[in-house]
Amino acid sequence: MSRNKEAVARPQMTRADDSVATTQAPPTNNRAEAETSVTETPPLVTPIPDRTAVNAEIRSLATVHDLGSDWANGLIDRGATENEARTAALQALSQRQAPTKPLTPRLQVLANNDDPQVITARMAEALYATRANPRHELSEAARPYAGMTTLDMARDCLSRSGVSITGMQPHQVITRALHTTSDFPTIFADTANRVLRDAYAAAPAVLRTVARQTTMRDFRARTHVQAADLAKLEKVNESGEYKYSGFVEAKESYAIGTYGTIIGLTRQAIINDDLGAFNDVAGQLGRASTEFEAQFMVDLVVSNAGSGPIMDDGDALFHANHGNLAASASEMTVTSISSARLAMRRQKGINGRVIAATPKYLLVPPELETRAESLVTIVTPTRTDDVNPFGGRLEVLVEPRLTDAERWYLVADPTQVEGLEYAYLQGAEGPQTESRAGFEVDGVEIKVRVDFGAAFLDWRGWYANDGS
Repeated sequence: MSRNKEAVARPQMTRADDSVATTQAPPTNNRAEAETSVTETPPLVTPIPDRTAVNAEIRSLATVHDLGSDWANGLIDRGATENEARTAALQALSQRQAPTKPLTPRLQVLANNDDPQVITARMAEALYATRANPRHELSEAARPYAGMTTLDMARDCLSRSGVSITGMQPHQVITRALHTTSDFPTIFADTANRVLRDAYAAAPAVLRTVARQTTMRDFRARTHVQAADLAKLEKVNESGEYKYSGFVEAKESYAIGTYGTIIGLTRQAIINDDLGAFNDVAGQLGRASTEFEAQFMVDLVVSNAGSGPIMDDGDALFHANHGNLAASASEMTVTSISSARLAMRRQKGINGRVIAATPKYLLVPPELETRAESLVTIVTPTRTDDVNPFGGRLEVLVEPRLTDAERWYLVADPTQVEGLEYAYLQGAEGPQTESRAGFEVDGVEIKVRVDFGAAFLDWRGWYANDGS
């Protein structure tokens, strides 16, 4: 017990009964005074805080947040508590960095007792909003980190990892954070992933519209089986037997593969808090990912000199045996589109029954865009001969990656008739990012990867005309 506690006078106590103790009243000859005397409760003893621990915590705050010795000494001289010191640190950081977006000091973050991964995600969101996409609306949880510089984040990551940063120069803090904790590189990988995915989603990919998306559990080739029953209801005579129906199958198989690259964020850029070029590259990789997938599917369509891939039956995708290739190339007109539509309507399934595939899209290269739009435009005719039978019935899709300036296609809705399909690894749809402290680059390396594949499962939902 401290000297101050020992110096507190102990009141005289007397035993009134087995359970209650009261203060002994001084003797008096005045009966009235004796009757009205009040039993007194002994004063509470207030512990005096250990100034050594408080002062050490104040100096730790000053060191972590570069507040200086004068700031710490001022609080110590006036006997500030730990809570008062934390509040003062928050105010000092808010005035120094972002008056409109106050920065939560490290100890307040630790007081939340959050998972380190959660804190890292909040920092990454704040970095994305302040450096890459100002239109992004920050979540409430991420707002306290909006005023942080990359140096502040490095300090926080190290402190939460139990690394002392006392006496470290800024460049030493950055370097140590890169190589000591995985949280710091992860912040930049998360930011890059957000920028990349924004650009990936915004980039045009026409063939996604006419394809069906799915996922695969692994990289082994998957066989897609179409099973069609040959069920046919037949009259059953009296005492006759029911006949069995059979099944026929058609199958196509394909697998996904892994494609990717690595980009680097230099240590100098992190120290300078300059992420502009890094975000630009991440955005370019997002667009490149979309470009890769789109070109992959276009290459399938135009493979084999325009006939498309070889199907399981041994014929190319577009083949006379499949009834989906114009017998003679012709210019895109109402008549030629009508013939194509009729051919699709007459398509039969693997059980030999008409499936009535309905065309929904008119897919063309840029050279045929204007003509295609004129053929599907809704007009108000003054004569019966002027009626446009395809007005509003087909949607024009222009794919600039189609290099044949004359070939055009009719395509059915992929949700109604199977045709082109593309797949990602399950749980990793679209481009994915990983990070590590750089070896080839003195900074952070971000790996961008996409597990992707595509194939035609059936030919009945597509029709091609080579044009003229």
